[in-house]
Amino acid sequence: MTDSLSHGIGGGQTGESESGAGRTAETSPAEADPLVIRGTVRDSLGVALPRAVVTLTAASGGRSLAKTRSGADGSFRVTAPGEGEYLLAAFSPQLGTQSVQVRLNGRPVEVEFRIDVPGSVTT
Repeated sequence: MTDSLSHGIGGGQTGESESGAGRTAETSPAEADPLVIRGTVRDSLGVALPRAVVTLTAASGGRSLAKTRSGADGSFRVTAPGEGEYLLAAFSPQLGTQSVQVRLNGRPVEVEFRIDVPGSVTT
């Protein structure tokens, strides 16, 4: 498990979201490390999910390449081993898992997970 937790959100761009819940944003490569993925884990109502497990694996699956937990404000930060395509997953014991594919190509990436709350209605 990496011990890199971030309490601020940087910028970047994400790849396609498997569930359509990822949000994308773009920033200058000079503003952050291009191998860093930052973001937040929230429920579908917008409430931060502290201590959610965030795991980075190769896009094709396999073993974990990086793992961390979200901070009290739901923020996280992981560093990829190099450019390429990855699968980033956030797990909350109460709400389950959400995954998104990300592509690192010289720009930092920002991901916002929105894990569905059972029985809630969102607009």
